Amino acid sequence: MKVDQSYRTGSFRDNEDSLRRLRRQASIAVDLEMQHLYGAGLASGMKVMDLGCGPGIISVEMAQRTSPRMLMAIDCNEISLAETWRRLTDNSIPQAEARNCNVYDERLRYTGKYNFIYSRFLFQHLSEPLLALANIRRCLEETGRLCICDIDDQWLSVTPEPPEFRSLIDRAGRGQSARGGDRKVGTKLVHYLERAGYRDIRSSALLVSTDLIGKEAFCDLVFGYKLEVVPDSELETAKQEFEAVQRNIAAADGWGGLAVFFVSGRRGPDGVKSVGT
Repeated sequence: MKVDQSYRTGSFRDNEDSLRRLRRQASIAVDLEMQHLYGAGLASGMKVMDLGCGPGIISVEMAQRTSPRMLMAIDCNEISLAETWRRLTDNSIPQAEARNCNVYDERLRYTGKYNFIYSRFLFQHLSEPLLALANIRRCLEETGRLCICDIDDQWLSVTPEPPEFRSLIDRAGRGQSARGGDRKVGTKLVHYLERAGYRDIRSSALLVSTDLIGKEAFCDLVFGYKLEVVPDSELETAKQEFEAVQRNIAAADGWGGLAVFFVSGRRGPDGVKSVGT
């Protein structure tokens, strides 16, 4: 079975730091994130899947805020799933399961049919997003909705901008592309959903900035993973570029911002041919 290499917990230079960053990423601006999910169609009493659940922080948040009829947390990494199980158990989330499954695996459909599927920062790591969308579509009820949250580095800005900024962004983009990922996926999502047969497509964006989360957290969350995808031969150069960017953000007049996109669509009728089926 196909497995993308763009993000695999347990295979990083510093696995503990990557897991820490993943937890922090999921914990910041949760209230604002949930507002976008409600706008995308999440409501109380639904059957919900958290696809690419990571450490399960958002799985628990959705469960506590919407009391789903059923919650299924899916990830293809045992380290992430173990933490998800712990969170679900510690928070006494009823009617919840966590399973190991790949987004390309046709067995995904056998986990059930869902009213709402949320996929958070997964699609930037997929080499075949249309194949994934076709597989996800089979898991939705007839009126069910998929919501994808992801980024686009074209919507990342730093002020004052040092020359090293663009070099670092391009370097990380090439590194992630070599692993099958796409750091510019955010603005492509509407097109992908249309091609895959989804209907009633909605989109919104959340500006994650130094004003919202602070300068240190912004640098950690936005640039930390970029250093992980840079090849070993380029790592020292990338670190120097990051230090230059970090200094400018830390300056009195420094600022950084990144648009996080939320794009959702309804399954649509079975008669619609979707790419990848």
